[in-house]
Amino acid sequence: MHFHKRLSSLLAMLLLFSGTTSAGQVRRASRHEEVRVWPGQAPGTEDWKGSEETADVTLPNVGKIRVITNVTVPTLTVFRPVRGKANGTAMVVLPGGSFRALAWDVDGLETAQWLADRGITAFLLKYRVRPPQEGESFGESLEDFARATKARRAIVVADAEEAIRFVRSHAQQYSVAVNRVGIIGFSAGAMVTVEVALAKDPAIRPDFAVPMYGAALTSEVPTAAAPPLFIGAAQDDPQLPAINSVAIFQRWTTAGLPAELHIYDKGGHGFGFRPHHLPVDAWPASFERWLASHGY
Repeated sequence: MHFHKRLSSLLAMLLLFSGTTSAGQVRRASRHEEVRVWPGQAPGTEDWKGSEETADVTLPNVGKIRVITNVTVPTLTVFRPVRGKANGTAMVVLPGGSFRALAWDVDGLETAQWLADRGITAFLLKYRVRPPQEGESFGESLEDFARATKARRAIVVADAEEAIRFVRSHAQQYSVAVNRVGIIGFSAGAMVTVEVALAKDPAIRPDFAVPMYGAALTSEVPTAAAPPLFIGAAQDDPQLPAINSVAIFQRWTTAGLPAELHIYDKGGHGFGFRPHHLPVDAWPASFERWLASHGY
């Protein structure tokens, strides 16, 4: 499993971009509010230097995407439903990117807009990532990748948990319910989604979770309080085989917890909400029905 292949060509094409907020500031990207996740400096990355970098690149099967890396100030971009359509549900959105970058639009912006169009207030998380450092290796297997990214993953988990805490503590401001806060993640974001769903602290544990074309990199067993899952993947995914999504489903099933699994024979990796004229195009409709069946 060559996890580095998808990102190697992207990182080589990154351009310098200064786009972070300074302390205490709120920035608006078009009509969307952007807020900092942590009240002060994000812990654990005080020695990370440099400005954010971004590039637009084209990938087979996925198309043109925007990639961001060297994120040192995690933020949430808030996508509110149009007036009168909000249903009180919130979702934190985690793009993929192999813990080295963020697939910002295909996994992030497009997901957040899809949710907002259906009455869900979306909080797109720009979590901390940076390119590979000198001498850093990510391995060739899922086990190697899990070991190599342990420290990077812990940083992202901390950002995601703090994001959920932020949404709940500002629920009234954003007209959402504290018991209707979910999380959706793609690829590396899905790996984090699973870990956050396993959190013991109810203040940072989501009410429902959606790991898409991901894997569980922890052996932790879900407790009875773990949230329901919607899981999706493509059988022909060359980077994260669908068997990893099956394993997540089996873990929840063994624990007697609700989970719904959708595997499509064609779709590859990184399909997001974009139409590809492949079987995987059916997943958004299935996801929407699942959300409705759970009252979200």
